[in-house]
Amino acid sequence: MKAKVIDKTKKRIPQAVIMLGIVSLFTDAASEMIYPLIPVYVAALGSGAILLGVIEGVAETTASMLKLISGIISDKIGKRKLLVLIGYSISSLIRPLTGIVTSAWEIIIIRMFDRVGKGIRTAPRDALIASSVDESIRGKSYGFHRAMDNIGAVIGPVLAIITLLILFVGFGIKDSLLALRWTFILAIIPGILAVLTIIFFVKESAPDNRIGKRFTFSLKSFDKNFRNYLLIMILFTLGNSSDAFLLFRVQEAIHKSGAVVNLVNSIAPLHNMVTNFGDVAAQSKVINILFLPLVWAFFHIIKVVFSTPLGTLSDKRGRKIVINIGWGIYAFVYISFALLIFLSPDLQIVATFILFAIYALFYAFTEGAEKAFVADLVNDEKRGTAFGLFNFSIGLGALPASIIFGFLYSFFDMRFPGFGGTVAFGFGGTIAIISMILLAIKVKEPSRGSY
Repeated sequence: MKAKVIDKTKKRIPQAVIMLGIVSLFTDAASEMIYPLIPVYVAALGSGAILLGVIEGVAETTASMLKLISGIISDKIGKRKLLVLIGYSISSLIRPLTGIVTSAWEIIIIRMFDRVGKGIRTAPRDALIASSVDESIRGKSYGFHRAMDNIGAVIGPVLAIITLLILFVGFGIKDSLLALRWTFILAIIPGILAVLTIIFFVKESAPDNRIGKRFTFSLKSFDKNFRNYLLIMILFTLGNSSDAFLLFRVQEAIHKSGAVVNLVNSIAPLHNMVTNFGDVAAQSKVINILFLPLVWAFFHIIKVVFSTPLGTLSDKRGRKIVINIGWGIYAFVYISFALLIFLSPDLQIVATFILFAIYALFYAFTEGAEKAFVADLVNDEKRGTAFGLFNFSIGLGALPASIIFGFLYSFFDMRFPGFGGTVAFGFGGTIAIISMILLAIKVKEPSRGSY
């Protein structure tokens, strides 16, 4: 009987992981009050796809470089929570400053420092999760953490919509740019809640005695199998541009079709509200601002529902097959986005919602499994560095990926109007297919029970 109780305990997600999930919920709520509105904000400040690519590429690459450094440091000092607290604090304080920029290029600086915080916290946090759970529920635990993160990503856009409605209707603000600024500034509130949760509720077991260990780093200390995994992640990321481009694509479809504007105008209370915002162009801009967070929330609801069960699936069926299913979904969605131009404007809106729902499954399949695979391949004392390398590899491809995508989008759109997205999304889908093949043949998965 006693042995059965111990086994049941091992199957439970521990308190440390639950609290870190709540931290991620608050943090993503703060972040997603801002993120889905960035394409509209950048456009309002007079810029487009290329600058959007630079913003997202610089942001993610900055984060990934710091993930490597903080991972190495966390292995050395053994104190993961301290670095997690520092990282979340930086992001929570700097992110709302997006609301005070005067030109689009300044967002690069804000996003860069926001990602500095993410870079400092991510590898130590992932290593803390790995050391807190039994090896048999790694996929489940990372899937749960991602599900909590995604709940925050649902709450964030909803908070953004509510805030915008209060500003538009309650306070009578008619300047959409001013309403966006105040929404971004108010994102500091859930950020502060995240920091307080770390301070008072996240517990870390006493670290091993690591005094006297030198700060060393060498890829040779990791086997070829793990290095192959990192190289394939770099390749996949080269075709994995920022999701801001998907929102950019949605915004294009909305603008060209006018379907959402027509829908709003057909509903009397909504029509009466938007008529307060000036001419038809101004009304259309307000509708788009409110619609994008709605799409983004819908996207994350799908991720919430499937992240934990699909993370658990990787515990039972293996990481590689689950990751490759996710990458296959990614390839299908990107190629489908490439072909959207061949649909009528109204059908583009319908297809966008369907593709967003399917695309959410890509994350549900991969986010937990990819991280659990890192923990499978590397022992505990090197996991901080391993997660740093994993995230660094993703970041190494993130800057060129978003810049290449933005360039392809703009370059081909100027020469062949409407086809920029076709080329850019087609490129991403092709890279994903190549990555799937390489993962299947170049990376060996430890047998069940050997980790």
